[in-house]
Amino acid sequence: MTWATLLTLVRGGLLVPTVVSVLGGRWTAAFLLFLGALATDVLDGWVARRTRQVTLAGQLLDPAVDKLFYVGLFSALAAAGRVSPLAVGLFVLPQLGLGVGTLVLWGRRGEFAAEGPGKAAAGVTAAVAGVLLVAPRSGWVLWVAVGAQFTAALYYLVRRARGRTPVGAPPPTPPTLP
Repeated sequence: MTWATLLTLVRGGLLVPTVVSVLGGRWTAAFLLFLGALATDVLDGWVARRTRQVTLAGQLLDPAVDKLFYVGLFSALAAAGRVSPLAVGLFVLPQLGLGVGTLVLWGRRGEFAAEGPGKAAAGVTAAVAGVLLVAPRSGWVLWVAVGAQFTAALYYLVRRARGRTPVGAPPPTPPTLP
């Protein structure tokens, strides 16, 4: 267990209280819990690189927790009437595609890294989540996150489709920091 992985697990642990706060209409608490989750998201990668503790488990767990956190939060916001359930459903589609695509790429080529468009989409999603928690009539901004996620998914699909690796090729050992 590394410090970075612990931070990721803390973020995952903040999901339920955040959702309960949203469903209970405790918007300040939900926003503060979200800020705590966002802080752990920023810190876990920094800590992993700084302490040279980048692990395969952390590389798998971090994006999975991020996806679960935002899907859970946006679903709670839909249940509370702040966002469209259709927008939440469309937000989920590229999340599933990106998750499955990442695992396939890692299995085929040992690649497992976010690129600029993916990081930008994550930043947009975090900003959108914050706005949705503090501004009651801002449900339309979720469509911005949906667009960012589809754009990132399309980028990865086009970029990765060019460098195909045979299905039977064994994956190389994941890269480690020096």
